Formats: sequence, structure tokens, C-alpha cells
Amino acid sequence: MPARNILVGLFLALCLIASCTRSSEPSATSDKRLKVIATIYPLYDFARIVGGDKVTVSMLMPPGSDAHHYELKPADIVRVSKTDIFLFTSFEMEQWAYKIIQAAAENTNMLAVETGQGAHLLTIAKSPDHHDVHSEDLQNEADAHAAKYDPHIWLDLDNARKMVDNIAKAFINKDPKNSESYKTNAQRYKQSLTALDQKYRTALSVCQSRTILHAGHWAFAYLAQKYNIGYISAYNVSADSEPSPQQMMALVERIRSQKLTHIFYEDLTVPRMAQTLSAETGAGLLKLSNGHDIGKKEMQSGASFLTLMENNLTSLKQGMQCR
Repeated sequence: MPARNILVGLFLALCLIASCTRSSEPSATSDKRLKVIATIYPLYDFARIVGGDKVTVSMLMPPGSDAHHYELKPADIVRVSKTDIFLFTSFEMEQWAYKIIQAAAENTNMLAVETGQGAHLLTIAKSPDHHDVHSEDLQNEADAHAAKYDPHIWLDLDNARKMVDNIAKAFINKDPKNSESYKTNAQRYKQSLTALDQKYRTALSVCQSRTILHAGHWAFAYLAQKYNIGYISAYNVSADSEPSPQQMMALVERIRSQKLTHIFYEDLTVPRMAQTLSAETGAGLLKLSNGHDIGKKEMQSGASFLTLMENNLTSLKQGMQCR
């Protein structure tokens, strides 16, 4: 075979290989969807619904992680610096978020969004003892700047709607050509949240008990305040230490004196303290989801923020003996 023909054949072969490589490895710029990273599950789910097929959403923290004690990894900062939008709840919830924002500051394309901006805030209980929570006890405007706030804001569905609005605004800011899609999706989802809120109001207005006793960390004050329910928690916001024997006895006495039929827990597995209180009092155990401690299996099975809150309502109706 003449040398010229050999060279032509090699050239064509190289072109074919290059063409196949390009077709099997899409360009990083071929996907025009917004790239979004959310710290925790509620934000991930809100963003997924609002964005629809115009965005790709991933969760920074692995399912089941504790946002209060999460330890940032260098890879997390790299991931966020390459995204279009970084969603976090607040500096109360993700106290480490500022590290990511500072580290990614050189990437002018990344928009950091505090989704809880403008939400109704409740101050954290000052003592890890059990507490009753009602609306008049929850917020002191005079101490607004000095107080530490409860970060579980999405458990007030009014706050959840505000967070959806903030996410939609961020998407429109970065991708104005798809603004109508984001507005429509956000409006429909807020209507679902409003319907769920009304369902809670109706179901929880006719209950024999008006108290939630929670054998876990301070997570459900927003839900309790929203529906005028007394809330007793064994821990403060962070379950860093076990309640004392005296506190445990006080919890047992409260269960007996108020004739509470159920103890609520939030963990992926039933905590030892809940089991101890149940064994001591005969009260049953029911799970409440705080909305962000979701397991991998739950996510894979198609759980959503709305289904988690629907399941919570079922547990509350049983535990509070609602008609």
C-alpha cells in the first residue's frame, strides 16, 4: 500500500476516535440547567420542585447527617465553588456556611442564598430541661439582636413558603429567561403547603391532649407554636449531653401526671432515652420527622418534605388522641 494511503487511513482513524470521544463525553457547557447545591433536605426538596427540569439539584450533606455538627471537607468547598447557586438555611443552622462562602468568593458566578431570610424566628429555650412552649413565651423583640434562634424554621409552614419564595427569586436572578416556570412552580408548591397547613389546623383542633413530649433535642418549637401545642423537650437544640437523673424523673412525672399516651422521637433509630421513658411509664413511641434528618432509604423511596409532614400529622393525631 502506498505510504500516502497509509497516512490518509491513519488520519481518518484518528478523526473517528476523536469524534467518538467527543460524543461520549458531553461538554461541561452542554447542560444549560442551573447547577444548585443545597445544604439540607428541605432546601433540596424545595429547590427540586421550584426548579423543575430547568435545574440540577444536589445535597451537600449526606442523608442522615447532623447539620449542627457537620464538619466541612475541602471537597465540599470545591463542589460549591463550581455551582451556580448555593442554598443554606441560615447562619444559625449551618454555622459553617460562611467558610464556604468566603472560600468560594473568587468565583463570581456562585450565588449564596440564605433561604431563611425574612422568616419568623423563635428564640432557643435557655435551659436543657423540659419546657412548655406557647406563643407568648417564644419571642422577645427587645432581645432580638442578642438572642440565639431556633434554626428549624421550615417546621412553621409559613416559613417554608417564605423559603420557597427566596429560592424562586434566586433562580429568577440567575436564569431570568425561565422566570415564568420558576414562578409557576413556586406558586403551585406554596398552594400545597397552604393546604397542608389547613389540614394541620383542622386535625389538631380536636385533640384530648395539647402536649408533645419529645425525647430528643429542641426541634419542634415552631410546629408547637404554630398550632398552639405545649412542647416538652428533653434536650436543648443540641443533644450534647444526657439529661440528669433528676430531669429524667421530672419527665416521667410529667408523662404520668398529664396521662400522656405517647412519647415522640425523631432519630433514624429509636433513641435509648425514649425507650427508657417508655419502659418506665408504659407510653408508646411515635416518630416525628424534623424534616432534615432523612435517611438514604427514605430519599430513594421517593419521600418528600410534604410526605414527611403528612406522616408527622398522622403521628400527632395518634399521640395527641385527636378525633
